[in-house]
Amino acid sequence: MKKHPVRKLCFNFILIGIPLYILMIYTFFFPMNYMAVEYSMWAEEKDYVNARNGADSIPDARTLILGDSRAKSGLRPNELSGDTYNMAIGGATSIEMYYALKNYLANHSAPENAMILFAPYHFCDIDNWGQTLYYNYLTIPELFDVYKNALTYHDPVVTGDNFFTDSLSYRLRLPNKYLAAEYNAGFIGRKEENTAKYNSVRADRGYTVFGTDPGNDAGNYETHHEIFDKSSLVAFYYDKLLKLCAENDIRIIIEQSPVNQTSMDLITEEFWDGYRAFLTDAVQAYSTATVNQEVIAYDNKYFGDNNHLNEAGAVLFTKEMKAKYPEIF
Repeated sequence: MKKHPVRKLCFNFILIGIPLYILMIYTFFFPMNYMAVEYSMWAEEKDYVNARNGADSIPDARTLILGDSRAKSGLRPNELSGDTYNMAIGGATSIEMYYALKNYLANHSAPENAMILFAPYHFCDIDNWGQTLYYNYLTIPELFDVYKNALTYHDPVVTGDNFFTDSLSYRLRLPNKYLAAEYNAGFIGRKEENTAKYNSVRADRGYTVFGTDPGNDAGNYETHHEIFDKSSLVAFYYDKLLKLCAENDIRIIIEQSPVNQTSMDLITEEFWDGYRAFLTDAVQAYSTATVNQEVIAYDNKYFGDNNHLNEAGAVLFTKEMKAKYPEIF
């Protein structure tokens, strides 16, 4: 019996698409095989937040460190206390950290303390939004919640022309977003490196090194800003993050990661004045918060690149924070 032309066309379409479907399934389930190594840091943090992949066997933290890559590479929980975890992730703003803490609270008991450290420029630039999409860090409801708020604050990064097509492509793991990485990795070539990094970050309770130079004298990202031109969307989520802490009786401690001396010499006073004014306004509603507004400089020898402390710098900064806050560490 001869097949109906439409049915035959549908059958051929499905048949032709089988390799694509297989590739999409592989892309979805095996990102550690092909992603760049930074993905493993995001994956470890997300697993810890959601109590997956053995994270449920780790005691809930008394103190959480929240922030970006400077926080992640600057504070070593194993040298602070046995109940501290570094939940910071590279490239994060208050957007990612708000949802991270919200999800943490859904899967763990509330910590007593949250030490929050963001590089000042991360209040000005949402420079890693593409990475947040690429790693599928946010759930679909979270993603559209950000989009809705971005429309309110007219944020051009999140509400770009390709938001819906990009979001769909990343969520479906389409080849136009991931095939190049898979090809470059030989499809499974990064599994060993990613697994090792994941396990290392877990063993160090969220800490990892970013820059490995024995010193760096280049200017950091803040040196690119004449003034503190904050993002209204990031400021909105920063308040949501602080409010979430307050609602759950979590002590708020706002600290500052050091910058190298070269950068301190180049950053304008107008930028620092704007940053201090922003922090003053941001914490007005949180009278019990502990707030350090002053960013200090470390010698260039303590930096592994122009933005991040190397291991020696992290050891020094960790010791300083431990001595400064003996009641929590």
